[in-house]
Amino acid sequence: MNSRGLAGVLVASLLLSIIASAYVVYQAHGVPGYCKNAERKMLEDFLSGLRDLAARQRNVIGSGETSGVRLETQYPYPSIPFFLTPSYASASYSTYDISVTVSNIASDQLQIPRSITLEGKALNANFNPVFSTPVTAFLELGILATDGAYLDGSPVSRGEIYLPFFDGSPSMQLYPASAGGKGVVIRPFDPAKNITVTVSGSKIPGRVWEAYSNASGYLVNITSANGTQSVTIEVPPRSYLLKSGVASFVGGKSEQQPAYLRALSPPVQKAPAVASVEALDCYFNPTTGNISLSFVSGSWDYSVKIATTSGLQEVQLPYSITDSRLSTILEVRNGISVFKASITRAAGEPYEVAFAVSQ
Repeated sequence: MNSRGLAGVLVASLLLSIIASAYVVYQAHGVPGYCKNAERKMLEDFLSGLRDLAARQRNVIGSGETSGVRLETQYPYPSIPFFLTPSYASASYSTYDISVTVSNIASDQLQIPRSITLEGKALNANFNPVFSTPVTAFLELGILATDGAYLDGSPVSRGEIYLPFFDGSPSMQLYPASAGGKGVVIRPFDPAKNITVTVSGSKIPGRVWEAYSNASGYLVNITSANGTQSVTIEVPPRSYLLKSGVASFVGGKSEQQPAYLRALSPPVQKAPAVASVEALDCYFNPTTGNISLSFVSGSWDYSVKIATTSGLQEVQLPYSITDSRLSTILEVRNGISVFKASITRAAGEPYEVAFAVSQ
């Protein structure tokens, strides 16, 4: 080989070495930087999916209709010609138990205790990129937060206390396990004290709850005992619409047991009167139960009719129906008669609503 040919080989070898070194450097440093930029967009899409899930949860609870959801588990990395990139970043979802106690409350619509406790599940989601720090997110009572930041949502806003729950293991469908109600208007039992909303089993970190407090203006107290975190939100004393419900990832569930009867017609009327009630579960949503109507006292000179497809039909008291509503027409021909509609709650005790009908 002459000197000119040897020089060509040496130049080619040197260029190949430079190219190989550049390839190694970019694979080691350029590709991770490029992929980290892609991971920022993936994280935005991940959190956007959780925002959409929160909106669909609210819609299912509000409307009582099933909704499809999309929980992405893989976020593909863009490819770089001639370089190796990971296939995808992964995401996983699970639920955890929480309970919420609302205290110092009363209602003019229903007979409720001063303190009620509702139970359900919240959602935990994990985003696992290859090059960036993993992110854990929470969808708890309408609040969307990560393990480092409060993002949006609140169980208290614009005169409403809204307590949404999940049930079941995350899937691509949400079903109305307890939904479709109008809620109940509550007020402070003691007008001089705040209403409190206490979340037991919250997984949202304390520092994030503090960020929520700063953003919302509500005072938040955080305690921990036996590994369980409790968070109490102080709500100023005024009237609120209390709404709740359960959106389940599992279909075909039996309805909730009845806990209340809501009167849909005035308690005192002149004949002919309409006595109408609706059975509600503990989340204040309509549910099927055995509702009965009976005579209590007063004039026995009365008649009771129900509407059927063939017209009005007279029935005898006590009269019972298994449904979410009972509606009757009461005719009193002499004096005043008192009737009561009732259900039997899950614990066995009755819940009653009285109607007084005069001639």
